[in-house]
Amino acid sequence: MFLRLLNGYKIITSDKRITDSGLTVKTLISLLMFFVTAPAQAIESLHVVGLFPGKVVVTIDNQHYVIRQGDEKEGVRYIQPQGDDVVLEVGGVRAVYKMGASVSLTFQVPVVKRKVIYADNRGMFHTIGSINSQTIRFLVDTGATTIAMSADQARKLNIQYRLDGKETTARTASGVAKAYLVKLKTVQLGEITQSNVDGLVIVGSYPKQVLLGMSFLNQLKVEKTGDSMVLESR
Repeated sequence: MFLRLLNGYKIITSDKRITDSGLTVKTLISLLMFFVTAPAQAIESLHVVGLFPGKVVVTIDNQHYVIRQGDEKEGVRYIQPQGDDVVLEVGGVRAVYKMGASVSLTFQVPVVKRKVIYADNRGMFHTIGSINSQTIRFLVDTGATTIAMSADQARKLNIQYRLDGKETTARTASGVAKAYLVKLKTVQLGEITQSNVDGLVIVGSYPKQVLLGMSFLNQLKVEKTGDSMVLESR
């Protein structure tokens, strides 16, 4: 005699032998208990509707509930009033919720993207990346306000700086030079990608390498330790 459970798992009630699936009765019962006691689906939205003596009215995923102080409904526990607001416990976390406010509780853990760059024998940080999907060699320069490149490099990257850029000037080792402020569609370094990044095209052949300046680095967490530099998305 047996009881069929969980898509074909069999519990033999007479002698508790291994089931057809290779699981013991004890294991199957544990599996069944897991499905019975599995936590409810996470709350996506919470709206505090009203506050009355000893109870609060809330909307949880578009359903109205009256929760008495100390009680719990659908994973939301009413702790206490706090002035015109209320303290609720959601998923074991207590926080103050403002009256009339609608809060989205949908949360996704952010993915941190990082790139490690190592210094050369002169202490310079060079790395390979891309601008507008075209591969380029960068020199990391925290003293540069923007990503800076020569007009020669801009032409290789097919950047129409005279047409799309805004004319300005830039100070170089040779003095003041004509330059153009441009918007770079995409700048990529490893897994880190940014869009619409400020760039500067300097007329002439300076600088020899594209300078990866602060218009890109400002959006990252930058840590330099010894001969390594770690860039992380915020």
